[in-house]
Amino acid sequence: MCTYGIELLADNAEECRDNLAEVFNTFLGIGNDDQWARAARAVLAVNIVQGDALTMTVPSGQPITFPEWGYLGKGKFQRRDFRYDDLTQRASYEGTLFGELDDEDLFVPAQTYPTMTVSQIARAAA
Repeated sequence: MCTYGIELLADNAEECRDNLAEVFNTFLGIGNDDQWARAARAVLAVNIVQGDALTMTVPSGQPITFPEWGYLGKGKFQRRDFRYDDLTQRASYEGTLFGELDDEDLFVPAQTYPTMTVSQIARAAA
C-alpha cells in the first residue's frame, strides 16, 4: 500500500501494475481471484498512475493524486488522497524536528474515504 509510481505511457503503467501484482501473488502463494489479490489490484490501480510528473497532471489535465492507506487496526483501512503538487511543494520545508508548524504547513487531503476492510477494497477492483 505504500508503493507509488507515475508513468507517462498507459501501457507501461499497466505493465508495472501487472508485474507488481504478480510479485505480490507469488509471495503470498495466491491466485488472481483471491480477495487479497483483488485488493492489491485495486490499490495498484490508484497508486501507479499514468501521468506527467513534470506537469503533475494525468492525461485529462487533472492534478495527480496519491492515496495514503492508513491502517486503523482490526482490519480497517482509511484512504486519504493527496495532490502530488502539494506534496512536492511542501517537501522543501525547512525547520527543526521540534519546530512549530503552522496550519498551512500541514498536508490536507483532497479527498477522504470511509473506512474499508480488505474485502471492501477488493470489491473496488471489480
